[in-house]
Amino acid sequence: MFRLLLLNLFLTGCYAEELQQELADEPFFDLAGYVDRQADSLRQAGTTVTKTIYLNGSTETKKMPGLNFTKDLRVFREADINKPAYRDKYAIERTEQGGELTRVYTATDSTMQTRRLTVVTRDSLPVHIEIFRKTGTVLSKGDHHLSYDPKKGYHIRTEQINRFGKDLDADIRVSW
Repeated sequence: MFRLLLLNLFLTGCYAEELQQELADEPFFDLAGYVDRQADSLRQAGTTVTKTIYLNGSTETKKMPGLNFTKDLRVFREADINKPAYRDKYAIERTEQGGELTRVYTATDSTMQTRRLTVVTRDSLPVHIEIFRKTGTVLSKGDHHLSYDPKKGYHIRTEQINRFGKDLDADIRVSW
C-alpha cells in the first residue's frame, strides 16, 4: 500500500514538473508567430481570396489576387497573449475530444483586451482559432469577434459604439 502511494506521488510529481516546464517554455499559444507563418504561406502560395465587407448597411464583395495577408491578418496578430507579462492574467482550460485538443484562454484581468482565445488543434496543427476582444477609450467601446480557419478563411465581426460620431457595424469575411 505504501509503495503504491509512493509511486502515485512520484508519477504525480513528474507530471506536475512536465506541465510546469511546458508552461515555462511557452505558457500560451503563440498566436503572433502562427499568424506570421500563415501570412507568409498564403502569400507564397499566391492565394486568391473572395473578400466581403459589410460596413454600416453597405456590402461589397471582391475577388482579390495578391491580398496583403500580413496587413489583413494584423488584427489577429494583435490579439496575441503569449507575453511574459500576461502569465497570471489568463486561465487555461484544456479538453480533448475526437482527436482534437481545445485550449481556451480566458482573461482573469478585466483590463485585458483579448477576453478569450480558443485554439483547436488536431495533430498539433491549428484547425480553428476564435477570439473575443473588447476595446475602449473615453470616446468609444467595441466588441470584436474573430475566427480563423486555415483551410477556409477568416471572419471578423466588429461593433463599436462611439461617443461622438457614427457607430461602427462591420463584418468582414475572407474565403480562399
